[in-house]
Amino acid sequence: MKYIINGRFASRTVTGQERFCIEIIKELDNIVKNDGNEWELVVPEYADNVPDCKNIKVVRKGKVKGHLWEQTNFAAYVLKNKGLSINMSMKEPLISPGVVVIHDMAYKLPYSIIKGKGTLKRNVSRIWHRIHHRFAVWFSPIIFTVSEYSKKQIVEIYHIDPDRVKVLGNGWQHFNSVVPDEGIFEKWPDLEENEYFFTLGSLKANKNVKWILDVAKKNKNYKFVIAGKASLSDFGVEYNADTLPNVDIVGYISDGEVKALMSKCKAFIFPSYFEGFGIPPLEAMSVGADVIVAKASCLPEIYGDAAHYIDPDNANVDLDKLLEEKTGDKKNILEKYSWNRFARIMYKDIINIR
Repeated sequence: MKYIINGRFASRTVTGQERFCIEIIKELDNIVKNDGNEWELVVPEYADNVPDCKNIKVVRKGKVKGHLWEQTNFAAYVLKNKGLSINMSMKEPLISPGVVVIHDMAYKLPYSIIKGKGTLKRNVSRIWHRIHHRFAVWFSPIIFTVSEYSKKQIVEIYHIDPDRVKVLGNGWQHFNSVVPDEGIFEKWPDLEENEYFFTLGSLKANKNVKWILDVAKKNKNYKFVIAGKASLSDFGVEYNADTLPNVDIVGYISDGEVKALMSKCKAFIFPSYFEGFGIPPLEAMSVGADVIVAKASCLPEIYGDAAHYIDPDNANVDLDKLLEEKTGDKKNILEKYSWNRFARIMYKDIINIR
């Protein structure tokens, strides 16, 4: 049997879904050795985030940009080579859907949460997601997702047999190989160890960075560091550095800088309204940081009693008092979530497709 992995993710900046793809493929590369099947990872010719593989053949194919690459270069390759496409990042070639991982149902979020600029672009994106998800429901032998919360949404929205939706998850082990880059503290000399709260993620409105800013306004004695790609103003969030001197927005930073900030923060905060999983708190736990997450979407499912919880709509919170509350052992969460474990589950389900 020939399995052909959709590698469009390798042409994008690494965030949550791209991390899932990279780490699962690394694990699969070890698992598929001598299994008697052909495994290929097909990526755009211009891709620069391609995982190193020894047993999965990497094929560079086509120069078409964006979503069109999946529907042209990748789709043609799958059809020509008569393989089963494996699509780990939400979208699949419509003429050969194969196996699909639907990480979340974010396109269903109400506009009150995803407000901001680019309404036309968002509308087109919603339609495109809806089409892909429908094709997955109609034609994919297996749909994977990353939390029971996301599975419940997929089943309820598309009225699909729950047995067709398999739950995987994410891991944190990639963080072990990241070397902390202490240079971030030279760039931001006002940051002192255990004296700042750190948050990481895209600055889209559903990530609820506004909650951080609202808490900062009410508590000038707290220091906050916000990292992420995009502009707050693009998503309807107002920020003025002059009126919020206790907030540092450091932009998109390297994994090493992220690890350094996580390792020395007072706590890592993740106030998101909506996640399919939410990897950053797991990374923070792996370096021993206290974690504060929103009591929303899948986050209580993933982090259980090992995290502190906030109401994402209420900025009236005493963070020091919150951190005094006892939590469960982070070790239990870290042991539960492993890239290798989820890659093995995925592999077993895929090779059993008939």
